[in-house]
Amino acid sequence: MQRTGIQTGELAAYTGVVREGRIQLVETVTLPEGSMVYVLVPVAVDVNAARRKANRWLLENVGNMLRADHPLFVRLPNQTIWRFGAFVTASSHKPIGPVGYIDVDTVSGEVLADDQTAEEIATRGERLECIPLPADN
Repeated sequence: MQRTGIQTGELAAYTGVVREGRIQLVETVTLPEGSMVYVLVPVAVDVNAARRKANRWLLENVGNMLRADHPLFVRLPNQTIWRFGAFVTASSHKPIGPVGYIDVDTVSGEVLADDQTAEEIATRGERLECIPLPADN
């Protein structure tokens, strides 16, 4: 029988898939009662793809003077997300913010924001006093 688990010291890794919300391992594994188990799910949407989705959402729903930056990988109870700050940009000043946040699902790539999120970001962005940077000499 081919071994699908990788064993190093006190850790063993096994390959499997999720079917109907349950983990099915390639091989049957019996673990001691009370064993600590960690499940690692590969991220299907990397940070760069998620940033592009967040930037597109900002452009289409809020305005062209915003950009998604400062990504944070967040584990929620039933999903993982990339969370980006929304920053106001202009050629006359450094990015200001964040004025809100945009979440992107790491598995589906779906932007988890709505019209209310867009309105809140736009309102906060409009309230900022943008102080121009001094001209380079």
